[in-house]
Amino acid sequence: MLKAASIAVFTIFCTAGFAQPVDMSRYEITAKAEPVADQYFKNDRVWRGADGAGSIDLGNRRVLWLFGDSFISGDWTGARNGAMVRNSVAIQQGYDLAAPVKYNWRGAGKKHDSFFPAVGDTWFWPGHGAMIDDRLVVFLFQMKGVKTGLGFESINWQIALISNPTETPDKWDIKFVDGPETFGVLAGSAAVILTGEYLYAFSAQGPSTNEAYLLRWRRDAVYRGDLSNTEWCIEGKWMKRVTREPIPKPLFPAQTEFSVHWDEKIRKYVQVQSFGFGKANIGARLSNRLEGPWSEPQIFYKPEYSGIADAMMYSAKAHPELRNPDGVYVTYNVNGDFFHLLKNQNIYFPKFITLQIREK
Repeated sequence: MLKAASIAVFTIFCTAGFAQPVDMSRYEITAKAEPVADQYFKNDRVWRGADGAGSIDLGNRRVLWLFGDSFISGDWTGARNGAMVRNSVAIQQGYDLAAPVKYNWRGAGKKHDSFFPAVGDTWFWPGHGAMIDDRLVVFLFQMKGVKTGLGFESINWQIALISNPTETPDKWDIKFVDGPETFGVLAGSAAVILTGEYLYAFSAQGPSTNEAYLLRWRRDAVYRGDLSNTEWCIEGKWMKRVTREPIPKPLFPAQTEFSVHWDEKIRKYVQVQSFGFGKANIGARLSNRLEGPWSEPQIFYKPEYSGIADAMMYSAKAHPELRNPDGVYVTYNVNGDFFHLLKNQNIYFPKFITLQIREK
């Protein structure tokens, strides 16, 4: 649970040394729009767009897509006139954008509900996740509505541990595990990466301030559903944090959702996120290690917002598991005035660009 606590931090071991941030002047970062790829998620007559677009390689040419608030058509006409569920998922059968994709939520007929079901008057938005051997772990942050700020706030986080991810999502055996105290940080709201003996989760400080932290657990413990031994990367050291104060220095300013992936060509980790609020831009940071230090961000793409009332762009993420001979696909979401959103079906579907990073 996310609740107040007093102060103490215990060091386990140091890993960072005296590394320097990557010199961004050595790299050329560009992007191009992909109008054909933009059509990929628009073909279903019932699933009519959603927030976010996280992707996980399930292996065997299967990609899991995780979505937040999703429109489900009420009459199979392709109009946005049905329910909005708080989350949905999809399975893409193949690694290119010609592959078939099937969407999943709960309910039948005209009664629709979220794939990861709500608890009381709260709901789940999905973060990211990873395969651990033959199991799938998906991080979820639990939200509730409020009358201030953005109209919602986080109250908890969980993982969904799926023991049979090779089945279709409607047959998944899901165990929900409450996350331990993380002092307002939404574990796994951003990139989740399995490497070596640890599962690493980039995590944001709630949906308002969004400072980025890196947490980890032993992979065998997460496989069993044990999240009790959380370690934090704080100023280059892996620590157990057991109190709220002092508030540690974050890795970098971020957003609730962003991606991190390893780029084999430049031998660097690449972090992608949106920058700004409303008509935002997309940028990247580089690092030699997950723990950092991370470079200063470089903006590489400015979306077009003409004709969109109250335009808002968010949740930019890279998808390195998708086949793209020109670089790496990045998706982002554009929202707007709600009534405009109902009519304009050119927005609220994930939009694609191709990110290219070259060493000069």
